[in-house]
Amino acid sequence: MAESNVETVLLKQLASCLAMPMFVLGPEGELLFFNESAEPIIGGRFEETGMLRTEEWLPMIQTTDESGIPFKDEQRPLLGALQRREPTYGRFFVQGFDGRHRRIEGTAIPLVDLAGRLLGALGIFWEADGGEKVGSAPSPAASHTRQYAVETILTQRLASKLAIPIFLADASGRLLYFNTAAEPLLGQSFEDFQRNSREGAYATFRPANMDGSLMKPEEHPMWIARVQCRPVHRRIRIHGLDGVERQLEVTAIPLIGQSGRMLGACGLFWEAGGGSSGPT
Repeated sequence: MAESNVETVLLKQLASCLAMPMFVLGPEGELLFFNESAEPIIGGRFEETGMLRTEEWLPMIQTTDESGIPFKDEQRPLLGALQRREPTYGRFFVQGFDGRHRRIEGTAIPLVDLAGRLLGALGIFWEADGGEKVGSAPSPAASHTRQYAVETILTQRLASKLAIPIFLADASGRLLYFNTAAEPLLGQSFEDFQRNSREGAYATFRPANMDGSLMKPEEHPMWIARVQCRPVHRRIRIHGLDGVERQLEVTAIPLIGQSGRMLGACGLFWEAGGGSSGPT
């Protein structure tokens, strides 16, 4: 992924602004960037390591499954997402630059633009510590503002250029945007949704649990990420406006600025496969 690619610039700008740990690989598996929030997991600072070739960072950051068995390179979530061009979710242990082992979970997604070019992979990881919050609850001012923060603008701009379905909500829960890649899941463009919807996103798409029971609003991953200020991964069902029910995997993350401002939530969605959602 060349530094001049607009997607790279947007992603690094966004990652630098957010309080979620984020890692960026290039198309050959090179480590291009990790943000300040990722430093406690990595056990080092990007300012000290800089960009690393694949053969440099792989032995420096060891990963094992929850039984302690080391991953093969292709089993690592980031490399798996890059090589297979599909999102990957998993829980595993990572040994950082400082030699410490940490149990983490996260989602890795391939960075594919709308023209089908593979630009790299993005990893969003967090410590699997029982669901502690990564930020504070939103302030009343943040929840009701209509002045979009720069982080929100960057998220929308980046989403508009990528081929993975992405949804963006503000701190009050209002659906701000979903990208072109999300339209096949919902059966409608965002412009048409804005123009025609009268019930809001939740009532319109009728999200359900995997057993078919209607999901309560407070069970929805985007609600949990926004209100509880923590990332969450879940499988759900939705009914598209084209009449098709789809099973989806969702990783929702809170959008929290480095200053602790709650900005809303971002959801990464993809159609659930028939097998395990883990990295093996």
